[in-house]
Amino acid sequence: MEIRRLPATEAAAERYARDLWLPYHRDLAGAADAHALADRPDEELIAAETEFRLDLLREDDYRTWVVSVPADADPDDADPNVGDPERLDPEDPAPVGVPDPDRDLAAFVSTSVDACPEVFDRPDRLVVGDIYVDESYRGGGLADRLMERAEGDAGEQDWGELRLKVDVDNERATAVHEKRGFEPYRRQMTLPVSEV
Repeated sequence: MEIRRLPATEAAAERYARDLWLPYHRDLAGAADAHALADRPDEELIAAETEFRLDLLREDDYRTWVVSVPADADPDDADPNVGDPERLDPEDPAPVGVPDPDRDLAAFVSTSVDACPEVFDRPDRLVVGDIYVDESYRGGGLADRLMERAEGDAGEQDWGELRLKVDVDNERATAVHEKRGFEPYRRQMTLPVSEV
């Protein structure tokens, strides 16, 4: 297994959208009450996400990291070194396992920078926006390895904090992140404009 940065190519973004993003959002819709995909065919959703993801991947402060595994790998035989920063080259644009058909995509994490204007007394933050492990690979430590990859990014770039976003009704994810030491920071509230 390897963790590599998702390259900004259409083939890689489309494979990511099909193999990871769509299953992640289908899974999240079951865990978070207000998280449902539009009622459109999968191919339309994948095409829209591919275009959206390519725009993000071209930004300097945005990254998506993917875990790829040999297609015939046993999910229970996880490599204990997956995600080891010593084995990764974040500047290597080679799409190892993406979209190589001989490798499956098992997990991903996406991060972006929340830069702080100098008038405030807080450091820049690396924000983990999404993290997902395919159901067949859960329980083997991949989520921890992906978070370690994000933590490595934060340290390498000298960002002062790591922050993540979790849907308030996603109790499983909240519990996992609290075990890692994350604490609530802010509470966001929404109101449909039609109700104003």
